[in-house]
Amino acid sequence: MTQGLVSIIVAAYNAANLLPRCLDSLVSQTYGNLEIIIINDASTDNTQDIINTYQARDSRIIALSMPVNSGAPAARNEGMKHTRGEFMTMVDADDEIAANTIELCIKDFRDNPNLDFVTFDLCLKDPATNQTTPFRTNPQVPKVMTGQEACYWSILYDFAPNGMSRSPLEQNMPALAQYGQHSDETVTHLIFLNARYVKLGTGRYYYYQMPYSVTHQISARRMEILDSRLLLKKQLEERKVPDKILLRLEKRRWKEYISMCYFYWKNKKHLTPLEQRQAIRKLRDVYDTFTYTRLPLSTVLKPRFMMLPTFGIFYLQLKTIFTLKLINVCP
Repeated sequence: MTQGLVSIIVAAYNAANLLPRCLDSLVSQTYGNLEIIIINDASTDNTQDIINTYQARDSRIIALSMPVNSGAPAARNEGMKHTRGEFMTMVDADDEIAANTIELCIKDFRDNPNLDFVTFDLCLKDPATNQTTPFRTNPQVPKVMTGQEACYWSILYDFAPNGMSRSPLEQNMPALAQYGQHSDETVTHLIFLNARYVKLGTGRYYYYQMPYSVTHQISARRMEILDSRLLLKKQLEERKVPDKILLRLEKRRWKEYISMCYFYWKNKKHLTPLEQRQAIRKLRDVYDTFTYTRLPLSTVLKPRFMMLPTFGIFYLQLKTIFTLKLINVCP
């Protein structure tokens, strides 16, 4: 492991149109001691040509390739095997960071040797209008907190959990791929538990809200979020975290579960018969993982519905509520 070196991992799939914007922001960082590991996830466009062009210009770029398209989490897993840096972060191929982002993170680490993670200052960017919206951090979140506190606050997105860590924290985590498309953020909660201290950083990360991402598609893959959160719950239980963290996760899982029920109800006709069967089976299985007594009453009752003995009866209740538009749900 090279002291002071920052490893940046970028997984790219059919990203030829957007990858240059991302790479321009990385090679122009004011902090120069970088290795930029780009993994081409078996793209079918000219993503590899873009990578080759940038690699020829900048010796800090390391190019890797997946033999078959495996998804961003698996590609990032491969990239992590080749990192040499003391610090590590990940940047999506369609996002970018400000020119001084890495420098600001390194300054925080150097100023406080007990820090193990520094967050980015996340900004949401509309690609159509180029309008930037800062992520709304809960003012109650401490600027510097213990890892356990960071896990607690991050569960309900009281702050954006992406950022830079000391490399061993990332490398000692469970494989990203098992958490599906929501792996980065899910694993970060576990990273926080192993961290000594976490600081809210000031380096800007620009997250482009792309309409073609998995989280915006009408696809049964949207349901992966339920598996991801259930795996997180099991990991937290194994680590015997305080009950307040588990209760917070249950509240989040419940809201996301209702959102996925609404997604299925609204888009069922756009799914194939196989996808419909898979989706309803997943909704039924996940419903059985909730314990009514672990859900705050305000979470269950406020949306005007309640847990019922079976998923079938519960879903009938939901369909009535959705049809009558008694609640607003963001799928």
